[in-house]
Amino acid sequence: MADSPNAKYTARDYFVEAMAVLQESGFPALTAAGLCARMGVTRGSFYHHFGSFDDFVDKLLTYWEERYSRDLIARSLSDDLRSQVDRQTEFAIGLPHAAEAALRAWGTINPRVAEAQQRVDQLRRRGLATSLRRHGVSKQKADTYAAIAIVTLAGMQVTQRPFDPEAFRAVYRELLTTLGKDILPA
Repeated sequence: MADSPNAKYTARDYFVEAMAVLQESGFPALTAAGLCARMGVTRGSFYHHFGSFDDFVDKLLTYWEERYSRDLIARSLSDDLRSQVDRQTEFAIGLPHAAEAALRAWGTINPRVAEAQQRVDQLRRRGLATSLRRHGVSKQKADTYAAIAIVTLAGMQVTQRPFDPEAFRAVYRELLTTLGKDILPA
């Protein structure tokens, strides 16, 4: 297997490529055959890593949760609240928005995807609220700000085509101006 051209790909490589497919073409385009064709590998290579397409989807959803939620939350923490909020905004801007919009659309017809999407949103909301509370923001204000920030993110993902980072940044700046006066020091 080590000499096989397919051996160079890891399961993570398939997830990265799957996110690209979601980003470019949406969830209907995400198939085992399509991934293999894009990557120039055999279906056997795919099934070497995954027992079935459902297994692949479950692992892709876990990858999405870890890579685009848990990792970003951990990397956004800062001793300075303003820096932390700025980092969190930039991480939100850097998400694969079209891919996430595709996952949200897919979740309307696939309960497993819907559950993962809800976990990701909850994880992000809780992570943001917890990080704000670490800086002395009251639980009520932290929870409210986090809920509005996540709803804003999800709404912009599904309504903005193509995603405009500057428009997103402007919306978050306004959100901070409106809500942040009670959260951020002057």
